[in-house]
Amino acid sequence: MQSLLQGVDMVSRAIVILSRFVVIASGIVLTVVTTANVVARYASQSGGFSFAQELPMLMFPWFILAGIVLGAHAGGHMAVEWLYDKLGGGMRLSAFVLANVISIIAFVILAYQSIVVAEIAGMEQSPVLRLPNSIGYYALAVGAFLVSIVTAAATVRVLRFGWGARIEIKTEEMPL
Repeated sequence: MQSLLQGVDMVSRAIVILSRFVVIASGIVLTVVTTANVVARYASQSGGFSFAQELPMLMFPWFILAGIVLGAHAGGHMAVEWLYDKLGGGMRLSAFVLANVISIIAFVILAYQSIVVAEIAGMEQSPVLRLPNSIGYYALAVGAFLVSIVTAAATVRVLRFGWGARIEIKTEEMPL
């Protein structure tokens, strides 16, 4: 049992590291592209870079969904504190587990439906970069799947270590 819990924790931490990288890398790229486009628009007669509208549109979903994964890992999604505060002991734990199970099922369905839509959207390409329009839908699918995993890990953590382990933000995991 202990090795299973360590495995769940390792997977959850790996997802957090990946999500942090995506937030940082995409945030840097979004900032650089947007800033460079503004400078190019005012410094030259070209009106900016032709890809500057497209690239942020394709990258922003990855940025947002990685942030959602980090919030779910920290216990920040489904913030229904008022309900948990009104319930005690076993009822509070039952409500938490039920809410997380509903959340996991919803995110898995969302991931599946996003893949279905991505396959359809993949037939079209963006006008300038010629990238498939499915990129944002795949971001939604990956993000929803990762949120379901970290939500399951948070549920296991609370069941194992108690209600005090629900919010998990360690010093090295402080928000960016």
